[in-house]
Amino acid sequence: MNPAAPKQADPPTPLLEAHRLCKNFGGVRAVQDISLTISAGTVFAIIGPNGAGKSTLLNLLSGVYQPDAGEIRFAGLDLVGLPAHRRVRHGLARTFQKIRLFKQLSVLENVLAGYHTRHSIPPLQYLLHGAAFRADARRCRAGALDLLEFVGLAHRAAVPAGSLAYGEQRLLEIARALATSPRLLMVDEPAAGLNGAEVAALLRRIANLRERGVTIVLVEHNMDLVMTLADRILVMDYGERLFEGAPGEVQAHPEVIAAYLGAEAL
Repeated sequence: MNPAAPKQADPPTPLLEAHRLCKNFGGVRAVQDISLTISAGTVFAIIGPNGAGKSTLLNLLSGVYQPDAGEIRFAGLDLVGLPAHRRVRHGLARTFQKIRLFKQLSVLENVLAGYHTRHSIPPLQYLLHGAAFRADARRCRAGALDLLEFVGLAHRAAVPAGSLAYGEQRLLEIARALATSPRLLMVDEPAAGLNGAEVAALLRRIANLRERGVTIVLVEHNMDLVMTLADRILVMDYGERLFEGAPGEVQAHPEVIAAYLGAEAL
């Protein structure tokens, strides 16, 4: 061995791996033979035309759907058969393309609902409301307020979630998902309904989450956001893998250009 040879960098640690995932709805093949590896501490984007199967793939990874075939492993744990609420306890969280807030509850109460996986008190305390219960409630409230500050909604903590503007509701969903303290956060169309300034702020927040060590899976139509943030991009079309690569490779790939712009653009 040459002692002067530079040390090879360690390969990225895979956090989530999927192998040959398939999901059919009747005669429709929504996801067909999709494999992917997502490294810890990265932003992995899934893009494609409408109907490409992006949200279905996210539903498979998060446990909303179970695959008809294939494997999913998270930090070595086999996820197939594990329901969504149990995946959350292992460090996976997500937001939805169609907003799913408790609209009659306050903004703060919505984020507090995300702490259901993180309570650290004996079960009897839920009945007695003793010192441990009160200390846990204070901890969760302080954490929820910090998350609202992070997404720019601290000043709206007391208002009903249903009174927020559409873009604000999307940010609230992100805060609620973060309340579960995820290792991997899946976000489905987070920029939908946001104006230019809000998209820029969202970009900074996702970049900040990556700096904190949170792995991000991003389904998004805003290509400026995707190309700025993503470390790797999976392109889907008609439920299948069209291409995977770095942002520059995706932008230059002829089949990707054809899928988005039509073959006549080539």
